[in-house]
Amino acid sequence: MTSQTLTPVPLVPNAAGVDLTAALATPTNVNLTFINSGREFLAVAAGATSETVQLDIGVTILGQAVANFTAVPITNAHTVLFGPFTAQVDQAGTQTAEITLSTTTAITVALIQFTPVV
Repeated sequence: MTSQTLTPVPLVPNAAGVDLTAALATPTNVNLTFINSGREFLAVAAGATSETVQLDIGVTILGQAVANFTAVPITNAHTVLFGPFTAQVDQAGTQTAEITLSTTTAITVALIQFTPVV
């Protein structure tokens, strides 16, 4: 299966912020992957049509696959923020999370990574 690996945009404490509009980009694949540190948030903006977003569950229980959550519908012209993501969603033996979109048409995404404050 092919996928597009997303690179996070850091949300730095006490900084100028993240221009979410500029960070949003059209995906090149319906399968999105990223390294999951537990600090990532995925912004998904639906354009002229409704879309769905599905978080793919990577964990197994006693060797048995776990069913994915139901796909989340996004109404056209809405932006939805997903995350943070727990380690249970990572693909087996990795720190890679996977999201499946219903389409790459009229949709933009951005991976934002929160930096904790100490």
